[in-house]
Amino acid sequence: MNGVSEVFVFVAATLVTAPLIGLYIVYLIAVKSTHNKVYSVKLAVDSTAFLFIIAVYFIILEIWEVRIMWLFILFVLLSAMIFTFLHWKKYEDIQITKVLKGVWRFQFFVFFVLYFILIFYGLVRHVYVLAK
Repeated sequence: MNGVSEVFVFVAATLVTAPLIGLYIVYLIAVKSTHNKVYSVKLAVDSTAFLFIIAVYFIILEIWEVRIMWLFILFVLLSAMIFTFLHWKKYEDIQITKVLKGVWRFQFFVFFVLYFILIFYGLVRHVYVLAK
């Protein structure tokens, strides 16, 4: 039983550390099983957004040593409120599944971009510290 838990921890840590691997794996599995590339991209985005959120959190924790999960939660709630308001203004009837899907994909986009920005910043910062 100990070996199974170690493998699970290793896989989970790898996916959180490098969420692009998870994105690629989900995309590959979806493409092979559905033969639909658009659906596969959407499925990969939907299922790995949480990995990017957690990865950005840990990168920020590593670089600046601050815990800001409350800001992430606040950002998700605020963007959900804005998406709901805009959906209501456009359609006058709120379809909660569309709003939630839009919010979730927006979160993926934001944290995907933040992931690369923070990785680049962390690398530059590390090289700068080593050069001193």
